Amino acid sequence: MNEGSNSIYSLSFYEQLTEETKTLFESYGSEIQVKKGSVLFHEGDEAEHIYLIEMGKVRLSKTSAEGKVFFFQMKKRHDVIGELSLYNSINYHFNAEIIQDSTLIRYNRKDVEELIKINCELAVCFMKSLAFENHTILSQFRDLIFCGKEGAVYSILIRLSNEYGKRITTGILINRKITNQELANYIGATRESINRILKRLIKNNIISVNTKYITIHNIDYLKDRLRCRHCPAGECMI
Repeated sequence: MNEGSNSIYSLSFYEQLTEETKTLFESYGSEIQVKKGSVLFHEGDEAEHIYLIEMGKVRLSKTSAEGKVFFFQMKKRHDVIGELSLYNSINYHFNAEIIQDSTLIRYNRKDVEELIKINCELAVCFMKSLAFENHTILSQFRDLIFCGKEGAVYSILIRLSNEYGKRITTGILINRKITNQELANYIGATRESINRILKRLIKNNIISVNTKYITIHNIDYLKDRLRCRHCPAGECMI
């Protein structure tokens, strides 16, 4: 989780393409506008389309049998959504909610499959992107499984600081309002559990909270507990 990693593997699939291949890829899709609050697709829906985000944000989540929502990824500009259905026809395995007015390019899944077959650059970039995506998701589950709920909270705080952090005199301000319920959804915990963990961190002056803005005063404490100093910053995002 070191800052400043510039590995090509942290680039999105689209960002790795040459300009010529970007133009080719875009020509196969159609642009759509989607409003905040819309659901692009639900977990279990047939995966007919692949999406490229031109502008906006899409949050991926899963819902348990009991109805508990678990946030596991945020997709942003130039990210691809639905790519795991390529060549296997599996249904979407998550919900995709639009959380910011977005412009997307929508592709027919079968068209993308045929294009990848004839374009080596697309194939290689997709493989690199999928490998990195898999590693990122596994790291999130590693933090939860091996470090418990408290470690998972530390992990989310570090990820938020990498995504939205602003250095100030007292530490790193997460420059985005975030509720305890949202934190709970990221790790599949209750809001009460999150309250207790945050109170301990506040008491020990590791963090402070002001009107839903969190400042991390001692990020080394969080990193040391997770033993995460060897992870690239590119994989340590929301």
